Amino acid sequence: MTLSPDRSLQLRIVGTLVLVVSLNGLFLTMLAWSVIRVVSIGGLEQPWELSVPLSVGLTLVGAFALVGVQARYGSRFARSKFDLESLEHQTPSDLEARIHRLAAQADIPTPSVAVVECPEPSCLTVGRQRSPTIVVTTGLLERLEAEELEAALAHEIAHIVNRDLPVVTAVAAMVAIGDRLLERERTLRRFLGGMVIVALFSGVGLLLLALPIVVLTALYLVVSVVARVVLAVNSIALGLFSKTREYAADRGASRLTGNPAALASALETLEPARPNRDGRMQVSATLGIVAQPLTLDSGGDGEESTDQHWFDRWFVDQFSLEPVESESQPEDRSNGAIDRTIEHAKTWLRVHVITPIRSTIVRVLTWRPPTHPPTAARIEQLQTLERRQQR
Repeated sequence: MTLSPDRSLQLRIVGTLVLVVSLNGLFLTMLAWSVIRVVSIGGLEQPWELSVPLSVGLTLVGAFALVGVQARYGSRFARSKFDLESLEHQTPSDLEARIHRLAAQADIPTPSVAVVECPEPSCLTVGRQRSPTIVVTTGLLERLEAEELEAALAHEIAHIVNRDLPVVTAVAAMVAIGDRLLERERTLRRFLGGMVIVALFSGVGLLLLALPIVVLTALYLVVSVVARVVLAVNSIALGLFSKTREYAADRGASRLTGNPAALASALETLEPARPNRDGRMQVSATLGIVAQPLTLDSGGDGEESTDQHWFDRWFVDQFSLEPVESESQPEDRSNGAIDRTIEHAKTWLRVHVITPIRSTIVRVLTWRPPTHPPTAARIEQLQTLERRQQR
C-alpha cells in the first residue's frame, strides 16, 4: 500500500516554518539595523541604500537560507550522537529485510538502518530527508516481540513519509543548543562571581581585573539573552507540531502493518522505561518513538547529572531556614517559649512561602514543551483504530 503524508501534520509543519522564517527575518532585520546604526555613529556613509521591496526580498531570502542552515546543522547535530558510518555495516540482515519491506509498502526509498549498543529501548530516525537512517538500540531489540518490533519500525517509516524529519531535527537541535548555552551561562556566572570576590578583597586586583570583569559581564549578558531567546522561540516552534507528529506516525504505522494492537503493545512495553532525569530536550528523546533519552546523548558537555535543578540548590543555599546548631548553653526557660515560637514561624514560612515560590520559579525555568503525547492517549487512539478494523 502507498502511504500518503498526513495532511493535518503538514499544515502544522507549514505553520512552524512560517514562525521560524518570520523570526529569522526579524533577527536579520535587527542585525542589519544594528550595523547601520554603528556605521552612522562612526560617521561613515552607508555604502548602499536599498528600496523597501528589495530590502524585504533580501530579508526573506536570508531568512529561508538561515532555515536551511539550521536544518543542515540539526541533521549533523543528531547524527553526531552515533557512529553511524561504522554501525550501518553491522546491521542484522533480518532487520534490514524488515525495513526494506516496510519501505516498499510505503513506496519510499529504503532508508539505512543502524543498531547501537545502548540499554535504553528506543528507535529514532536521523539524517536528512533524502538520506535518513533509522537507529535502533539493542535495548529495543531485546524487549520487543517480532510484531511489536515491526510496528515500531513502521512508526519510523511513517515519520519519513510525513516528511517531518528536517523540521523536527532542526528545531530539536536548536532547543538542545539553548539548554547547553544556559549551562555555559552558569559557568560564566560562577567564574564572574569569583573574579568579583578576588577584586573586592584585593586592592591591586580591582585595578587589574576591572577590564576582564567588564568584558566577562558583557559576554555573560549576551550568552544569557541568546540562550533564552533561542530556547523560547524553538520551544514554541517544537510545541506546535510535536504531538501531532507522533499521532500521525502512529496512524501511519497502523496502516502499514494493519495491526494497531502491535504498536499499542510496543508502546506499553516501552512506557515503564521512564528516565530518571528530564531528557525531553535531548535530541534522542525528542526524535525517539518514546521520550526516552539515551545515554549516548548525555555525555560530558557540562550537563548536571543530579535530579535537583540548579536553581533549587541555589535557592536552598541562599534562603535555607534550617535552625543553626550553636554551642551548648545552660537552658534558659524564659527563652524556651520564644525559641519555639521562632522555630514555628520559620517552619510556617518555609512551608507556605519559601517552598511554593521556589517550586513556581523552578517550574518556569525548567518548562519545555512535551515532545510526545501521553502514552496512554496514544494507546487509546490505536485501540480505537483496532476496533474500527474489526467491524
